[in-house]
Amino acid sequence: MPKRTGVMAESTRRGGSALPLTLLDLQSRILDVVDTAIVAVDLTGRIIFANPYARTLYGWESDELVGKMAGSLMPLAIEPPVAEAITRAIDSGASWEGTFDVRRRDGAVVTVHTIDSPLYDTEGKLAGVVSAGMDARRERDAERLAAQSDRAARVNKFLADCGTIVASTVDYEEALHALGRICTPFLGDICLIDVPEGDGIRRVMAHHHRPEMQPLVDELERRYPPDPTGPHPAVQALRTGRTEVSPEMSDDFLRSTTRDDTHFGIVKELGFQSYVCVPLVARRRILGALTLISCDPTRVFHSDDLVLAQEVAFRASLVLDNARLLTESSHVARVLQASLMPPSLPSVPGVELAARYVAFGAGAEVGGDFYDVFNAGRGAWVFALGDVCGRGPEAAVVTGSIRHSLRSAALEIRHPGKLLGVANEVLLHESNEAHLFATVLCGIMRPHSSGVRVALANAGHPPPVVVRVDGTVETPRNDDIVIGLFSDQAWSSRNLVLHHGDVLLAYTDGISEARRAGELFGEARVAEVLARVRTRPVEEIADRVIAEVRAFAGHEPSDDLALVAMRATEPH
Repeated sequence: MPKRTGVMAESTRRGGSALPLTLLDLQSRILDVVDTAIVAVDLTGRIIFANPYARTLYGWESDELVGKMAGSLMPLAIEPPVAEAITRAIDSGASWEGTFDVRRRDGAVVTVHTIDSPLYDTEGKLAGVVSAGMDARRERDAERLAAQSDRAARVNKFLADCGTIVASTVDYEEALHALGRICTPFLGDICLIDVPEGDGIRRVMAHHHRPEMQPLVDELERRYPPDPTGPHPAVQALRTGRTEVSPEMSDDFLRSTTRDDTHFGIVKELGFQSYVCVPLVARRRILGALTLISCDPTRVFHSDDLVLAQEVAFRASLVLDNARLLTESSHVARVLQASLMPPSLPSVPGVELAARYVAFGAGAEVGGDFYDVFNAGRGAWVFALGDVCGRGPEAAVVTGSIRHSLRSAALEIRHPGKLLGVANEVLLHESNEAHLFATVLCGIMRPHSSGVRVALANAGHPPPVVVRVDGTVETPRNDDIVIGLFSDQAWSSRNLVLHHGDVLLAYTDGISEARRAGELFGEARVAEVLARVRTRPVEEIADRVIAEVRAFAGHEPSDDLALVAMRATEPH
């Protein structure tokens, strides 16, 4: 079969015969449809070819161009050095690329981006030049649209990251710091965040994205905190909710917002150029002011930057307000929780004491765990450890009722089971509208010359662990029903003696029921940890137990943790 010159493209069948599309036909059709002006000239400068788009770009029809001198029809504003560069490139067999103005047939001037390449004859000799010209305005528009699209994508990602990072903490001030860090350098070189505090203003964040400049920003924060009566834009934003943007920070402006020459010198050394300031507002409350500063003369803030800063402030304010409310709730919960614990442990003769309480999660709610140790008089001390079945205000009321009833009843009663009975009746008939119940371990200690006598009553609570001085482990059990469910219940009492060096650990179920992949920490691990550290001071024992539970769970436990540790010692 003879070889064909060219390539076979799509065939059109007419009368049963296929009409092949040759390579020459294909090249011609491509040149007819491309949005690029293809013009070929010979070595004399005469135009020997022009495709249809040449008319669109230059204004002449193709048949008007072919045979004419290029210089007469399209005078080009080409500087001699540029013309020489083109000639050198063509003579060396290379292409030249550049941009220059061309006057169209209608007199308008169009900026053309062109690529000039050598044209060779069939013998490989230079026969002319092929010029591919494109409207540079179209390229610039495409580049501008691409840049706008890229910036829009980066802005959307920034806003998404901003919300994610700020929401990653439930602490209000940590959220403010996270906001300040992510704003630099995307929005500005320096980010300042100020919040109202009483009658004044407190700067909670001052961050420069260049670490070597941070000491100067820190000095501003330390020596020149915001003046609540001054003209600083942040002060105005906090006072009125007004937003401000300025493309310039003149020396007069900087003088008016600084307090002395040192202050002025610092901001000049930082290179303040431009700023934007927006309030952080949520539910009609001004939470703070976000100030962004440019220290780069090429970065000037305008209205677009203000709009973006307002969008950041709007999104961040909602998260910050939730963090603020949670922080305030956590503070209230911590104060209330602290009021449900003894402010300090009493000094018990012949007994070394330690206690711990760790709130679950953010601590925004009062937990149900509690402990108490107090002097009941006549040589007796009472300790109690409990876990109310709920959380929040209802649990706080029940916890307070249990502690108060135990302390009151202990003035007359010296039996731990009967003390639980009193607490049970209080829960059934007083201050327990939610009908909450509780597990409680109650003990009465009586130190004597050879150690400490302990009477224990247990209302559904995890049993304590006793480790003797020789390492022997005991788990005294006398499990009875929880308090707060049924009236006329009785709780038994069990006696034991702690000899000098023996350790007793009482704990809530947040310790034994800490989980890792479905596995419980368990009573056995509690006993193993206590046996291993039994010779250490009880303060260290308490810390080690908490640390072991946290290490086992691999995260913060899913319940409150509370414990009381005691060791019988030689009386002083």
